[in-house]
Amino acid sequence: MKACYSLVCAALSICLSVPTAGDAEPVTIASPDGAIRVEVLVNDEGRLCYWVQRVKGSDTVILNPSALGITVDGVDLGQGAALGECRRTMIDERYPCRGVHSEAVNRCHVAQIDVTHAESKMSYVIEMRVFDDGLAYRYVVPGVGQRTISGEVSVWNLPRDCQVWYQTNVANYEGFYAKSLSTRIKVDEQIGFPVTIQYADGTYGAITEAGLLAFSGLTVRAARPSRLKGVFEDDAKWQETGEIRTPWRVTMTGPDLNALVNSDIVANLCPAPDANLFPDGLACAWIKPGRSLWNWWSDSSVEFRYQKEWVDKAAEMGFEYYLVDAGWEKSWQLPTKDMWACLKELCDYAKGKGVGINVWKHWGGLETVGDREDFLRRCAQAGAVGVKIDFMDSESRSRIDFYTYTLATAARNKLMVNYHGANKPTGESRTFPNEMTREGIRGLEYNKWSELPATHYATLPFTRYLAGHGDFTPCTFNPDKLKGTTAALQLASTVVFTSPLMHWADHWKFYLDSNVLEVIKAMPSTWDQTIVLPGSEIGQVAAFARRSGASWFVGIINGGKAQTHALDLSFLADGAYDAVLVRDVEGKPAEMSVERANVTKGQKLDVQTQDDGGFVAWLVPAK
Repeated sequence: MKACYSLVCAALSICLSVPTAGDAEPVTIASPDGAIRVEVLVNDEGRLCYWVQRVKGSDTVILNPSALGITVDGVDLGQGAALGECRRTMIDERYPCRGVHSEAVNRCHVAQIDVTHAESKMSYVIEMRVFDDGLAYRYVVPGVGQRTISGEVSVWNLPRDCQVWYQTNVANYEGFYAKSLSTRIKVDEQIGFPVTIQYADGTYGAITEAGLLAFSGLTVRAARPSRLKGVFEDDAKWQETGEIRTPWRVTMTGPDLNALVNSDIVANLCPAPDANLFPDGLACAWIKPGRSLWNWWSDSSVEFRYQKEWVDKAAEMGFEYYLVDAGWEKSWQLPTKDMWACLKELCDYAKGKGVGINVWKHWGGLETVGDREDFLRRCAQAGAVGVKIDFMDSESRSRIDFYTYTLATAARNKLMVNYHGANKPTGESRTFPNEMTREGIRGLEYNKWSELPATHYATLPFTRYLAGHGDFTPCTFNPDKLKGTTAALQLASTVVFTSPLMHWADHWKFYLDSNVLEVIKAMPSTWDQTIVLPGSEIGQVAAFARRSGASWFVGIINGGKAQTHALDLSFLADGAYDAVLVRDVEGKPAEMSVERANVTKGQKLDVQTQDDGGFVAWLVPAK
C-alpha cells in the first residue's frame, strides 16, 4: 500500500490500478501534502465504496470501506456499479472569510469519476475533493425532466476503537452532545451533523455536509458495528428536475483540535457569492459584523416606548446593533401609528446613534413569495439593517428552498439575516455573505427555563461550531441565571464561540455595572486568527487565543473541577503587551477579579479556574 501511495505522490495525474476482487480497478486520490489517501472502488458484492487513510505521521484509518450510492427513481445507483474514466484537476485559491480567521485556504485535488449502473445503464459522476485536512464527495447525475430521490447509501464506517461526540436533535439541532465509543451508539439513533471523532492515536476527525442550498438535509443513523448511514429525516422522497447535484458529504481530519477548528472545508465546498447580489462580496458596505443587545432573553418588555433606551445603551457600550425580538408586530400597533411607522421611527433614531436595527419574524408569515418579498421590502424601507427569522425547525427540500430564497431576497433588499429555529450551517454564508449567523445550537436561552452544564460550553467549540457560526447568544452576569457556571466562564464564551453577529444575551445593566465593561467594549465579533491552545479537551477545557488586528483575546472555559492552566504566550508578536486579566473569584461565581499586567511573548502564566469557571485575557501592544 505504501508503494502504491508513493506513486501517487510522484505522479498524481495518473489513476492508479490496484488489484481488487472483481474486474474493477480502484481510483486513488491523495491530498496536496500527501498526508491523506482516498481510494474509490467496487467491492466483491458490486457495491461502490471508498476508504480513507492518513499515511503521513501515522498509518491511521480514518474511514473503513464505506458504501456509496444514491437512489433515483427507485434504483440504488451504487449497487452493481462499474468505475469508468477519472478526470483530475486541482483547486488552489484563497478568499476572504469571517469568524475563525479572515482568509480561507481552498487547496485540494479533485477527481471526477465516471460510474455506470450496470442494470439500468444509468451513468453518473462521483466528484471527490481531497484536502490536506479532509475530503468530501458528491453525486452528479445528469438528466432531464423530473426524477424521484428516495435516499442515499452514503455511509461513514468508523474504526471500532474511536470515540465520537454527537447530538440527536435533527429538527432544530438544539441537543446536548453525548460521548460514546463508536460501537456503542444505540442502533438506529437519529444523529444530526456534525459528529466529532477522536481516533485511537489521539488525532481527530468530524463528519458533516456542505453546500446544502437546494436539496434535502442529510442526517445519519447508527448501525452496527460502527457505521453511520446517511438518512433524509424530513423527506421520505422528493422530486428533482434536470441534473441532480447533491450537497457534499464531508469528512474532516487533523492531528489536533486546532486543525479541526481552523478547517475551511465546509465553506470551500460552497459557491462564491453571486456578483449580481454581492458586487463586493464579503466587503459589501451593508454587510457588517458586530455585536448586538436584545430584549427577549432578559424578559424585558418589547413595548415601543422602551426601545429607544435599549438603543441608547447599545450605543453607550459601543455595540453596532440592537435586535427587536418577538412581539413587536402586535405591540407596536399604536393609536397614532402602525408597526411600520414605529419601526421607521426607531431606525431613524438608532441611525443617529450609530446603531443598526434588526427585527424578528416567524417564518410562517413568510411562506409565500409575495409575503416574503413584502415583509423584507418593508423592513428595508423602514431602515432596518437585518432580520431574524425563526422556527423553521426542518431541513426538508421545501424548507431549504425557503432558506436559500430568503437569503437571496434579503440580499436584493440589502438586509442581513440571522436564522433561528434552524438546521446546522453548511457553508451558506460563503455563497450568501448576508447570512451573519444562525442558531441550530443549544444556546443560552435554555438557562431561562433549565440549565446548561459547563461541559456543554466546553464541548460546543469542537462539535457544533465545526459546521460554522452559531448564535448561542452568550454571556449572562445575572446571578440567578449563571446556573452553575461563573461570570468569568460566561465572558470567556464570547471569545470561544464564533458568531459574526454576536447577540449578548443579558440586560444591559449587568454589563454596564460590571468591572469588565472595557473588555466588553473592546471585544470584536470576528477574528483574523484563531489558535486552539494546548490543554484543550472536548467537554473538559476549551482554551482559545484569538487575534483581531494587533490585539489578542484569550478565553478559557473549564468544564470541570477547579484546575490550573499553563498559559503559554508564545503566540504573541515580539514586544511588550498591556494585559487585562479577568479571573474567577473563589467561592463567588457571580464576581470577577480584574488584574492589569505587562507581558511579553513566551511568558507563561498560571491561570486558576474554579469549578465550571473561566478566564479571559485582553492583550494589546504596549505604546
